[in-house]
Amino acid sequence: MAHPARQRQAPAEFDRGSAPLGTARRPTDWLGGWRSLFYGSAILLVANAFLWFWNYNYMFTAGLNSNSPEFTLRYRSLFWVELVSVGVFTGVWFGWLVRTGRELVNQPLPRAEEVRRIAVLWSLIGITSLCIAIMASFWPNWDGSWHQTMVRDTAFTPTHIPMFYFWFPLAITLALGSYLYGRFRIPAVYGRSNGFPWSFFLLISAAVFEMLQVAFNEWGHSLWISEEFFAVKFHWPFVLYGWLAGGMFAVWGETILRLFEIHKEEDEAQGLVMPREVL
Repeated sequence: MAHPARQRQAPAEFDRGSAPLGTARRPTDWLGGWRSLFYGSAILLVANAFLWFWNYNYMFTAGLNSNSPEFTLRYRSLFWVELVSVGVFTGVWFGWLVRTGRELVNQPLPRAEEVRRIAVLWSLIGITSLCIAIMASFWPNWDGSWHQTMVRDTAFTPTHIPMFYFWFPLAITLALGSYLYGRFRIPAVYGRSNGFPWSFFLLISAAVFEMLQVAFNEWGHSLWISEEFFAVKFHWPFVLYGWLAGGMFAVWGETILRLFEIHKEEDEAQGLVMPREVL
């Protein structure tokens, strides 16, 4: 009699913090697996809007002299808030992913829950894509216009502080965290036996390379060519960054293949197709 009780408790125990099976929401409902995409994207857009309006308010009144008390109040304090917030978020999120992931990786994984986790992974990749777009397009373009207006400057400027010390490390955190999520929660695709996937190698490399390339670009403009124009030689490596960022499409592709396998397994379980062993 104890055996059925254990079976009834199993679905609630296999994934702490996930939506329980049998609820009204299905794995791919908008508020099911896709909920992370909406919440995460909203947080990023709110953070970008805050930094945007902060700069519009203070960049010309407090951001022109990095040695001034006004700069220390408005921008050095922002610098430390950014580093601490990203650092704390990274430590807490990575710790949670690894700690709970070790408990989940060897437990039974129902097909519906695996579909939900793939939707969550796609959501994380979508959030990472938005962060990469903000860090590699919005802020570098604003930084270029700042250079055209104020000539060259130091590492601590109104445009550098949000770009280098918030968006770049946050993109690396999101790319690495997305891999950790897949590594422990979708073992059929990203388990240890499958090795480290090229898709995440490319995506993580893109986030790291973009930060290094923008730093090299700043050095080149400061010591070589101060003028900002599109075809300057130290802009060429940005093309490589774009190619590396294409790894996000590989993540979607390889998990789509897994969805096809899950669908086939579901059909076999319902007797709609012949099992592979029979074929």
